[in-house]
Amino acid sequence: MLDPLHWAALFFGFQILLGLPIGMVLISTVVVWSLAAGADASLMAERVIFASVENIIVIAIPLFIFTAKVMDHGGISKRLLDFCLALVGHRPGGLAQVNIVSSIIFSGMSGDATSDASGIGQVLIKMMREEGRYPPAYAAAVTVASSSIRPIIPPSIPMLVYAFFAEVSIGALFLAGILPGLLMGLAMMVLVAAQARRRGFPVEQRLAGGAMLAATLSAIGPLLMPVILLGGIYSGVFTPTEAAAVAGSYAVLLSVFLYRQASWGALYSALVESARQSGMVFLLIGGGFALNYVFTVERVTDQITTFILALEITQLQLLFVVHAAFIAMGMFLTKAPMMYVVVPALLPGLAAAGVDLVHFGVIIVLNMMISMITPPMGLMVFIVGGLARIPIGPIFRESLPFMVTLYGVMVLITVFPELVLWLPNLAR
Repeated sequence: MLDPLHWAALFFGFQILLGLPIGMVLISTVVVWSLAAGADASLMAERVIFASVENIIVIAIPLFIFTAKVMDHGGISKRLLDFCLALVGHRPGGLAQVNIVSSIIFSGMSGDATSDASGIGQVLIKMMREEGRYPPAYAAAVTVASSSIRPIIPPSIPMLVYAFFAEVSIGALFLAGILPGLLMGLAMMVLVAAQARRRGFPVEQRLAGGAMLAATLSAIGPLLMPVILLGGIYSGVFTPTEAAAVAGSYAVLLSVFLYRQASWGALYSALVESARQSGMVFLLIGGGFALNYVFTVERVTDQITTFILALEITQLQLLFVVHAAFIAMGMFLTKAPMMYVVVPALLPGLAAAGVDLVHFGVIIVLNMMISMITPPMGLMVFIVGGLARIPIGPIFRESLPFMVTLYGVMVLITVFPELVLWLPNLAR
């Protein structure tokens, strides 16, 4: 006779194999466990799931999603893209460099990789494909790879979720992601420059001083957003959640009132899209928190902690063991099961082993972002390929050098935690 945990595990695996939405998988798995264990499922929903989505950190997520939607509807994205084109378009691999730099800049406004790849990323793919400038698969590969920067540089939605589960300072996590995100961008820009010279990719015309100044002035409003957000957070003027509200308000101010490029109808569309996406995220958070409660009751986290401590390996070795496990899982799972199931189960054991959870948060989010371009699952590749109507196989092949480069950055920041922790330590 199977115990409640084994019934839940079998049901979870069955649903994953069927490819059901992970949010529903998490909730229904907890319901099966509660029924098998004789627990009150309605009481768990009230005390565990609802309590999780009422957390002050979680409230920031829909606000940052709304900010990204307003930017797309309100002409802010185009102003920033023109600025990136003026800044690096004349470099080797011009439009590919623009693709990467735009991801770095957009990271400071909303931390969602999918919106980056499916929004401004599609515009850049179209630009790169015009007149046969770049192979379609290469344009898609650059877009997919550069979108991995967005959840690393603050503000970051995955970092907000991780901070909720790990109970660490979101301010420290946001600071910790800045240098690694810039390293990712720099490494990919160096790679693109080398590929451009080898493959003869074109460069864009350098703008005259006046045109460069005009592009900069046009983008100055959006460029001030990360300064306002991070400056306000780290000066203590407002909390990360309040910063998310400020970001949304500032985006509306620019789009509707200053630039007048977003109608009230467009603003309503942004609200509807934000509500839909936020609902999916809340379902994941509530389900993950409830499943973590099950792990605690069934002492799964205690067993994982005991196993980790029994390994008797160094912290660095432990981190690479975790990296290897996540790389293997990322080949067959999407980011959601790893973030909402595996990470919360591992955190108590890693903390007991002395691992810095801020450092771990940055490196594991990067690991999961790379998994989104790793075959055979590579969810981001399928999203971008489907939207741009480009075959998946060639995108995976063109993505391989970027994937290797990003793994190199991941190894670097794992071996040298100072690259992650220097700014948070400086701010203490």
